[in-house]
Amino acid sequence: MNSFLMALEAVKQDYTCRACKQLCKKPVTLMCCFHYICEEHFEDLTKCPSCDIPLLDKPIFKDDRLDASVKSTIELDKIFSPYKTEASTIHLSKESSISKVNKNAKKHTTKTMEKENSKTTLHKKVISEIPNTSLPATATSSKLTRKVEKRNKKGETALHVSCRLGKTDRVRQLLNDGANSNTKDNAGWTPLHEAVQSGRLDLVRLLLQYNTLVNVPGPDNETPLHEAIRYNHRDIVNLLVTHGADLDAKNSKGETPIQLATGEMRKILETAAENVIHSQTANLSHISLIQMELDFDDIHIYCISKYNPIQNKLKTLTKHHKNVHIEPKFTKQVTHLIVDANEGICLPNLDILKGIIYSIWILSTDWILKSTENNLEPFIDYEIKGVGTINFNGPIKSRYNKYKQLPGLFNGCHFYLYNLNTNYEISKTLILNKTILSKLIIDAGGVVLRRIPNPESIPETERLVPYHAKKGGKLEICSHYIIFRDMYEPMYNMKHLKALPISWLLECIEKYELCEPE
Repeated sequence: MNSFLMALEAVKQDYTCRACKQLCKKPVTLMCCFHYICEEHFEDLTKCPSCDIPLLDKPIFKDDRLDASVKSTIELDKIFSPYKTEASTIHLSKESSISKVNKNAKKHTTKTMEKENSKTTLHKKVISEIPNTSLPATATSSKLTRKVEKRNKKGETALHVSCRLGKTDRVRQLLNDGANSNTKDNAGWTPLHEAVQSGRLDLVRLLLQYNTLVNVPGPDNETPLHEAIRYNHRDIVNLLVTHGADLDAKNSKGETPIQLATGEMRKILETAAENVIHSQTANLSHISLIQMELDFDDIHIYCISKYNPIQNKLKTLTKHHKNVHIEPKFTKQVTHLIVDANEGICLPNLDILKGIIYSIWILSTDWILKSTENNLEPFIDYEIKGVGTINFNGPIKSRYNKYKQLPGLFNGCHFYLYNLNTNYEISKTLILNKTILSKLIIDAGGVVLRRIPNPESIPETERLVPYHAKKGGKLEICSHYIIFRDMYEPMYNMKHLKALPISWLLECIEKYELCEPE
């Protein structure tokens, strides 16, 4: 009973509006941070009232099932309120806890910290104030670097292998030792995929107690729910859906779990969807906080500022902070790109495009100027908001895409670059050609074609659904794109093939979304 009451309290805190501090009425999800608020409070918001993260250009997500879930939570709370005791009530309010975490993240270190101990003290402070729910906490950064995260030749961790072999005690031990339950192997499988495919309900239930994300797509963008339906694991299907699995998640062929389910399996899905007991918001918030803390753990900076004082100040910081390192070139080892900016807006260049594609932090040089020998400023206060003149929030959306373990921006897209063999000057700071564009597309999960696609004979293997296409939008089933520098004829505008200018491709990267063509 105590476990149930603690879980109920955690769900109540999850559904608490970040504006009015009451259980949500007609809840909507803030896409910038996955917190819930009442729909009536959204109109005047410019940022999350809890964590101060700015709203994105697609700020909210509505799901009618949430309202039903909140009402069910209220009814359950009334029914079981007589059974509550001090031991079964979670005293730490999730709202105040998250607020403290973000305030501490903004400070990162106190002025009284000793120089050599600033990073260690920060880690302890952030981890100690992560929301206290009934779920076991994921690992700290120190634990994540231990043996539990070592990989074999297939990219599998010990947790992957143990889930596949059905070793319950070993799985529990690894999770308690800090194993990351959301790690993907080289093929793209997570430990949850392995447990589902093995038909082990006990392992699935165990993984879900450790902030495991249930909607992470694997090979061919198959989620664990897709796999559970294919293997006809009915109890697992019910468990996944009640823990927030998405019935409308599309695999690379456009198939959703609800479409794959027939007969009794479909009834199980529909019934489970009406009885969701846990959303993914708490897990996503928790994992995001952990990842931000990890990002502070080992900072590899590539600075492209043209001002010498900035470069000199950065060198000074590296002498006083052992976790800060300067990289002479932009490689995949870089975790933070520092650029000249004005009020969060920077000029477009190739490094910035790569930074968005790689999902790294892109920060204004103000971060260097405001940081001191004793204190490194929080990254989030100095993150670039836009490229050129518009606030696209591409870097922020890209980072959260990485935290959620989702496919790259151009996953499911095939591109032919028409007449782009020579250098093309987009602006004084950005010059592109076919080689550069091909690298950006491939790193973003897309495919570059050698021949112009024939709209009448697209190979079966290429008839994929773009993962990031807007539902019901013009690109929902568009798998092929001809990118041109000047006019291209014929001007294809089919559902599965479109000819679009290079400006569209760049806008997609800068916004980190598959933009609707005009």
